[in-house]
Amino acid sequence: MKKIIFISAIAAVVIVIVIAVTSAMILLQKSSPEKIHLHSDFKVYLNGQAYNFTSEKYMSMEGHHLSERTHLHDMNGDIIHIHAAGVSLGEFFNSSDIKFNSTCFVLNNGTSYCNSDNSKIKLYVNGIENIQMEKYNLKDLDRILITYGNESSEQIKSQIDGVTDVSCIYSLKCPERGSPPDESSCVGGNGTMCVG
Repeated sequence: MKKIIFISAIAAVVIVIVIAVTSAMILLQKSSPEKIHLHSDFKVYLNGQAYNFTSEKYMSMEGHHLSERTHLHDMNGDIIHIHAAGVSLGEFFNSSDIKFNSTCFVLNNGTSYCNSDNSKIKLYVNGIENIQMEKYNLKDLDRILITYGNESSEQIKSQIDGVTDVSCIYSLKCPERGSPPDESSCVGGNGTMCVG
């Protein structure tokens, strides 16, 4: 009888250990950063003029890291790279010292484009007006337009059409359109497909 109790006790201990190890492995997998590398096309128009984001000051590159979570690189000012869940449009612009909210778009040189009686800032996501502004969380393949001014609906449609549609190439979602450029210079953080 003592042998049965002893064997049962050992079996119970082994079962508890197996459950504990399995639970720990599951928790570790859940806490490991998910590899995220998403892309969104974007364009900003200020008083009817497309703003140029291809300047080095807006690029993350070796020796000039703006953000590991979201950035531009390779001198392409049309594609936002996203390396974390929950990255907002405001976070993206803040990484370049640009302020963006429902009332103003302020460039890193201090030039402000703020709502007035005649001009308003507007956000369009995939062709549809969106009131979330800086709080909008970027998603893969989004086409983002931020426009400031007093545009007609025809002008806004033309601006929406001016937003590139190439993020699907970077995200490998439309291989029929070609291969993405080499992203070896990407400077995302841990858990990304970029070099840290």
